[in-house]
Amino acid sequence: MNNYKNNYFKLFFLSLLFPFMFVVSAHANNKPQKLVSVVKADYQIHQGKFSNSSAKQVFHRDFLVKKAFTSNNQKYYWLVSLKKHSEIGYINKRATATENQTKLLKVPYISQYKPVFAPWGCAATSMAMLLGSRGKHVNLKYAQNHLPMQPTLGGQKGNVYTGAGFGYVIKPGALANYAKKWSKNVYNISSAKLSVNNIKKYVQGGQPVLFYGFSSYQKPGDYVRNHCKVITGYKNHQFRVNDPLYYSKHAKAGAGGKNMKYDRGAIAWEPLSAFSKEYNRKAITIK
Repeated sequence: MNNYKNNYFKLFFLSLLFPFMFVVSAHANNKPQKLVSVVKADYQIHQGKFSNSSAKQVFHRDFLVKKAFTSNNQKYYWLVSLKKHSEIGYINKRATATENQTKLLKVPYISQYKPVFAPWGCAATSMAMLLGSRGKHVNLKYAQNHLPMQPTLGGQKGNVYTGAGFGYVIKPGALANYAKKWSKNVYNISSAKLSVNNIKKYVQGGQPVLFYGFSSYQKPGDYVRNHCKVITGYKNHQFRVNDPLYYSKHAKAGAGGKNMKYDRGAIAWEPLSAFSKEYNRKAITIK
C-alpha cells in the first residue's frame, strides 16, 4: 500500500510536467505505438493532477499506446481510443496485455476420479482447481457431498458418485455461489456477449476460467455442454486446459472416453478455433 501511495504522488508530480516527462521510444511524432487491452480492473487510470478513475470502467477494452514512461521501476502507458485517438490517461503496464501475449497460470490439477471417485463430479472438482489457483484448499469429498442439487435453484440433477438420475451438471451461477464458501472472489461471467476474446483477456489478466464444454465421453449428436474444465493459460492462439476427467495429470490424449475430438488428455492445449465451437458462453472465474 505504501508503495502504491508513493507511486501515486510521483505520478501526480509527473503529470504536472506532462508532456515533457514521457519517454517515447521510437515515435517522436507521438503516433500511437501498439494495441493493448486493459486486463486488470484493480488499477487506476491517471489523467493528471488529482483526476483519476478506476480501470473497471475500461476493463477488457482495447486502446492504443501513444506514449510510455518509467517511474520507480514501473512502466506506464498513455492510452488513447482506437478511432478518434481521444486521450484516456496513463495506466501501469501490468494492467494491460498485448493481443497475443502469453500467460501461464499456476493452477493445480485435480482428478474427479482419484482420490475421490466422482465420475459425475466435474463441477466441484473444477471448482477446487479454480480455488486452488488462489491457495484455497478444498476438501473434495466435502465439496462433492454438499454440491447443491435439485430442487435447489441451479443445482445439479444426478448423483455425483453413481450418476443416478443424472440430467445435467450444476449451473454456473449456482456453482459460483457455492464456491463463495471458500472465496468471495469467485463470480459468474456467463453472458451471451462473453466472447472467446473476453475469456482470453481474463486469462491474460491472471484469472483462470472454469467453462462448460464437452467431455471425452460425448456421444455423436449430443451437443449438451455437461462437463466443466478449467482454462489455465494462453499461448499462440491456444488455451491450456485442465480436464478433471482423468486419473492423473500425466494422462495423455486417448486415456479418457475415446471421443478423440475431446479426449485431449488431462492437461492439453486447445486451439481457439476448436474452443469457439465447444464452449457455450457459460463460465465462472476468480479474482
